[in-house]
Amino acid sequence: MHERELLRRIFDVSAGLGPEVVIGPGDDMAMLRPAGWSFSHGGAVGEGCGGGVLLAVDQLIEGVHFSRTTASLSQVGHKAMARCLSDVAAMAGKPRASLVSAVLPPSMSDDDAMELFDAMRATADMFHAPIVGGDLAAHRSQDHPLTCSITVMAEATDRGAVSRFGARAGDLVCVTGSLGGSLDSGRHLDFQPRIGESIMLHAILSSRLHSMIDLSDGLGIDAARMLEGADGLQVRIDAGVLPCHDGVDWKAAVSDGEDYELLCMVAPGDIPTSIVECPLTVIGEIVDRPSLEMPPVVVSSGGVEHDVSSSGWEHQG
Repeated sequence: MHERELLRRIFDVSAGLGPEVVIGPGDDMAMLRPAGWSFSHGGAVGEGCGGGVLLAVDQLIEGVHFSRTTASLSQVGHKAMARCLSDVAAMAGKPRASLVSAVLPPSMSDDDAMELFDAMRATADMFHAPIVGGDLAAHRSQDHPLTCSITVMAEATDRGAVSRFGARAGDLVCVTGSLGGSLDSGRHLDFQPRIGESIMLHAILSSRLHSMIDLSDGLGIDAARMLEGADGLQVRIDAGVLPCHDGVDWKAAVSDGEDYELLCMVAPGDIPTSIVECPLTVIGEIVDRPSLEMPPVVVSSGGVEHDVSSSGWEHQG
C-alpha cells in the first residue's frame, strides 16, 4: 500500500461534494459553509474567503508515530493533539473544539489511560480547543498498539483559510523555525503547533500569503504536494540558507519529517524575519518548470541540483 497513490484515488472519487464544501479532501483541513449559517463575505480561498468551519482528523499509532520505550504517555497524549492542531496552523485557523477517540491495549491501566487523556486535555486547552466528546475502546488482542484519533474543529478568520495550493511563479518559499533531526532528538514528542505564528503571518502578509502547509512528512515531499495540479511550476531551494538544527545537514533537513514547522509561498516584497519570536527564513523561490521531465522540487547545493521531490516519510507497506 502506497499512501500517496491511495489518497489520490480517494480524492478522485470525492469530487462534487456540493456548494457547502468550500475545501474538500486533499488539503490540511476541510472547510464548510453550511447553508443557513452566517459567515463573513470574502474572495477566493487563500485570498480572504472570510469565515467557515474547518475540520481535520489525525491518528497517532504506536509503532508508527511513537514507541512506548522512548515516549511517556504524557508525551504521546501531547503529540496526538498537537499533530491535529498543526493542521489548523497550516490553514491559519482558530481552534474551537476537539474530539478524542482511542483504542487502548487491554494491559493499560485506568491510571495510564488518565495520564494519556490529561496530556491531550492540557494541550487542547492551551490552544483553545477543549475536548468536547469522543469514544474509547479496549482491544481484546494483547499486542494491539495504542491508537489515538483526534478531530479538531476550527474557525477560518475573516481573512479566510490558507490552502496548501495556490503557489505562483515568482513566489518566495519561506519556512518557520529550524528543520531536521526531530525523531532522533525527540522533538517530535514536544513540539508546539505554530497556530499563533500562522495567524499573525496571515495578518501581516494578507493576500500575499498564497499557500501554506505544515511539515509533517519532510520538506521535499510536502513541497511537492503543494504543487499538485500545478505541473508548470517548480520549487527551487538553496541548501546554503536552510535553517537546520545543530548537527543536521541539509539532506536531513529536507527529508527527516516530523518537524511541524510551516512552509509557505509568499508573493515578493517585504517579509518579516520572525513571527511571534519564531524565525522565518526565505529558503528559495517558485519558478516556471523548465519541462515536465524536470522534478517539481530541487535543492541547489555546491552548484549541483538535487531532486528532493520524494524526500520524506510516507506510509507504505
